[in-house]
Amino acid sequence: MTKLGIIPSVYLLQFVWGTLIVGLLIFGAPQSLSAHEKAVPAQQTSSTYVVTISADRLNVRKGPGTHYAVIAKLTRGTQINVTGQAATGDWLRIELENGEAGWIAAAYATPVDEASISRTLVANTPSEPTETTSETTSDIAEVSAAKTTAEAVATVTTPTAYTTPPRINIRRGPGTNYSVAASVAAGTALEILALNPAGDWYQVRLTGQEEAVWVYTSLTRTAGPVETVKRLTAEELPAAPVAPVAQAASVAVNAPPPAGGGFFAPGIQINAWQGDKGGSASMTREIGFAWVKQQVRWEFVENEPGAVNWTEMDQIIDVMNGNGLQVLFSVVTAPQWTRPDKPGTGGPPNDFNLFANFTGQIAGRYCGRLGAIEVWNEQNLQREWEGFPLDAGLYIDLLRRSYASIKAACPGMIVVSGATTPTGNSPVAVDDIDYLRAMYANGLAGYSDAIGIHPSGYGNPATATFQDWQAGRYNAPSHVNHRSFYFRSTMEESRQVMVAYGDVNKRLWLTEFGWASSVSPHPGYEYAAYNSEAQQAQYIVDAYNMMRTWGWVGVAFLWNLNYNYGEMAQFSIMNKPAFQALKGLPR
Repeated sequence: MTKLGIIPSVYLLQFVWGTLIVGLLIFGAPQSLSAHEKAVPAQQTSSTYVVTISADRLNVRKGPGTHYAVIAKLTRGTQINVTGQAATGDWLRIELENGEAGWIAAAYATPVDEASISRTLVANTPSEPTETTSETTSDIAEVSAAKTTAEAVATVTTPTAYTTPPRINIRRGPGTNYSVAASVAAGTALEILALNPAGDWYQVRLTGQEEAVWVYTSLTRTAGPVETVKRLTAEELPAAPVAPVAQAASVAVNAPPPAGGGFFAPGIQINAWQGDKGGSASMTREIGFAWVKQQVRWEFVENEPGAVNWTEMDQIIDVMNGNGLQVLFSVVTAPQWTRPDKPGTGGPPNDFNLFANFTGQIAGRYCGRLGAIEVWNEQNLQREWEGFPLDAGLYIDLLRRSYASIKAACPGMIVVSGATTPTGNSPVAVDDIDYLRAMYANGLAGYSDAIGIHPSGYGNPATATFQDWQAGRYNAPSHVNHRSFYFRSTMEESRQVMVAYGDVNKRLWLTEFGWASSVSPHPGYEYAAYNSEAQQAQYIVDAYNMMRTWGWVGVAFLWNLNYNYGEMAQFSIMNKPAFQALKGLPR
């Protein structure tokens, strides 16, 4: 859970089903490919419907494609009328307040009322711009690849998938826990052989190879008679790996080896950015905690290359240090200038070195005063990794570069890997346990002093487990039928992955965990009604008491101290029984 909250794992598809129904996946749902640079007809709706913008800042363009000029920007939470959509489903035509028509990427717009959506007539979109907007080299390469594959579609007579990301891993089974068979570029044609039972992975064949391999459906476009593709049974799938795949050898970095973050301490996330820093520090000391976490949004502090505004970070460090508190900065979100070809700012920059350089600057500026840096956040969710495929190998590349930069500037700085959020597999998320395995398979152990994690209890006690529900020993109205709904189960299974990969001397750092409580829950957080404020307090205390005895937990940051708006207020402990209860924790 970040500023937007934890996404219920098994219910994730329900949460965004309206988005999926009109093909609003980040890379487009499997469908016939059309040339990126040709005018795409729009499907008229019989009436307008309203969507909510889910990106921090979303470009509004003159037509359905990144080659059209930007005419406006929308911020997260804005609601706006949709008057049509591209036939491919990946762009929506909207009406701005001034009456002007514009186009937005559908992946970042969630329908408010899915029942109002209809798809009927087709109309023409704006004519192609005579001059395209500025493109990076990678943009041109992607457009070229799309054009090449689009021209080939007309002659395709067998079911074929065309990859859409700049690079994508092809695996030996339908899941990220299977080993990588190959890595291919955008526009690679793959013969489709079959679907897995869940329908989210294609069994495919690479040109010139006999081995049947697998690709994630949401990262492809299709051509040919895809409707004839058979769906395999579970018995026909490749056997799941009985042990983790061999860990990739760490790429050498000029930095000290990971230290391990070997101590337990309670901590809490504070709302100090342009907020009450002194009050946050005072309340943290009152409950007896020694660590605070503050999220640092890179996009807010470096609007232009090299022009970093350090004011907020300087003040936070000064105030917290002055109160005897250690600080973790969780660094996220890239400025738009670092990713001009991608909507929103919720993903990393096109050049990972830019992010690494920024984290290194932070480490150098606050060396000896800042305790730890978390490198990104919840990268197993598409909304937190916008514009890139959910590939753990890509994240480890970002982490590797950042680790080297941070350690070069401040060798003693604790580097925490970006925390995964508890979820199941879906077109917009990767199961956190699967993703953690994939992180280790790509070299995680070599680039982190501590392993970040965001376990959540939803409406379940801290001591309850998924196995309790399976055995009939426990039940609740909802959010019970998957491991990710249980704080303890997520913690214990994550530790098992660490042990399986031999990373036993490191600790899990909970850079976010907690329970929501509300008599009138925020939409999407209905489980908060299951937890009274007294239960919220008890679950938090029970969690801290368990973690203290486990011996493999580092700093555990409770979400949150004093956010008093939106869904975040449901997790706050300010003026609630939990605040008083934490004063009595054993120290």
